[in-house]
Amino acid sequence: MCTLTWSRASLDGSDKLEVWFNRDEQKARPIADPPSLRLLDDVSFLSPRDPQGGGTWMLANEFGVVVCLLNKWELDARPTQGRRKSRGQLVWQMATARCVDDLAGFLVELENYPAFTLVGLSSEGERFWEWDGEILSETKGAMPMTSSSYCFDAVKEARERSYAEGKRGHHFHEGSGDQASAFTVRMNRPDAQTWSRSHLTVGEKVTWEYLAEQPDLAGEPERSLLDLPAQ
Repeated sequence: MCTLTWSRASLDGSDKLEVWFNRDEQKARPIADPPSLRLLDDVSFLSPRDPQGGGTWMLANEFGVVVCLLNKWELDARPTQGRRKSRGQLVWQMATARCVDDLAGFLVELENYPAFTLVGLSSEGERFWEWDGEILSETKGAMPMTSSSYCFDAVKEARERSYAEGKRGHHFHEGSGDQASAFTVRMNRPDAQTWSRSHLTVGEKVTWEYLAEQPDLAGEPERSLLDLPAQ
């Protein structure tokens, strides 16, 4: 359960990418570790960590590559071939990608992974893939990108309607109307809620603003800010 948007701008002759990603999860699931500086095969990257799956839903590396994964819950009931693998660990492996085109090389032997949408973004380009549990296809990304384990079509329609009203960036991703529900972008329902909101800026450096939400969205989120020099 997630909502993803992004934007691009050219400032002082350089391109800047901004990415916003709300992560929604079950309330019984362990709370994720906030983003920290990590290293894989001598490549530095920023990423939160899911303690249950041992991977992540989002990362940004020193090459300015941002990787985001949204579960396709509406297809999650399809059986996998053998033992199910963690989609978050697949994302973790992509931390060494030097450009979004490199991500295609990680999307092989997917039979044991449940369905997902994978998004690769950088200041130079973007690519999108969908794995339905049987077939991998490259697609075009349309904002907002949404996943939900509950009433997917209705949730998707509600968030698209909010986006069509002109809300963007923080204004869109912090939106819960008069009261947060399963259908709002910053969502809350009895069994699940938005647990974090991420805002990444990719330019001469990667800056990650992370807002860790309180249970039931009660009170102000805990804010952390990290920087990573970009090559």
